[in-house]
Amino acid sequence: MAQLKRFGFGLQALIVLAIHPDEQLSSSEMADQIRCEPTALRKILSQLREADIIEVRQGRTGGYQLARRPDQITLMQIYAALHDEEPIWDRMLDTTGDHLFGQKVNHAFQQLMGDINTQVTRILGTYTLASLIE
Repeated sequence: MAQLKRFGFGLQALIVLAIHPDEQLSSSEMADQIRCEPTALRKILSQLREADIIEVRQGRTGGYQLARRPDQITLMQIYAALHDEEPIWDRMLDTTGDHLFGQKVNHAFQQLMGDINTQVTRILGTYTLASLIE
């Protein structure tokens, strides 16, 4: 569930950057605006920087900016940058056992989870950061 919170806060931070394209904002400014713990937001921003979604400049006049235009950043790119755990639905496999019935159900669950992952990827790929601002 933590990954979904990171995704939500990350999206909000990126929206803030997108609506201030000519400014470099500090993590504290963004954290205040989206009501997020600044330390947690800095970790999120670090992951987004590693994925080349945002840029950071150090120093007194530094701050964060988008690395690309909002219409060039898909929600799937953002999700992938902030996603470092298995999706929550993958935990369904933990409920199946090593017995015959559990093995059959496990196979069905794997197919279901594959379909869910495919749809999530497809849907998030059709939205961009710009579509959340409009």
